[in-house]
Amino acid sequence: MSIKMKPSDPAFWMLFDGITTTPTVYNANCYICRDSEFAQMGLPLCYACLVCGGHVAADDGVCDNGHYQPTCPHDELEIRQVYRLEVSQELLDQCKEV
Repeated sequence: MSIKMKPSDPAFWMLFDGITTTPTVYNANCYICRDSEFAQMGLPLCYACLVCGGHVAADDGVCDNGHYQPTCPHDELEIRQVYRLEVSQELLDQCKEV
């Protein structure tokens, strides 16, 4: 259960600064997905898994189906290669630069 933010909260101003984020996935069991104030404040939201498209909580690096998410271009390249997903030239170039 989420509790609405009170005006005395130091982050209350974020509800009205005009910066918002748009949800791309939803899981009814996720506290971030259920709390509209996360999006209203422009905070990072849950996203789709690179491997299966499943739900990845904004504060986690593993989807609901157990797939780890990349934290850098090298990780993403490795995941894409293991699961035989498309690899863009841009990703290959990013990995060469580092």
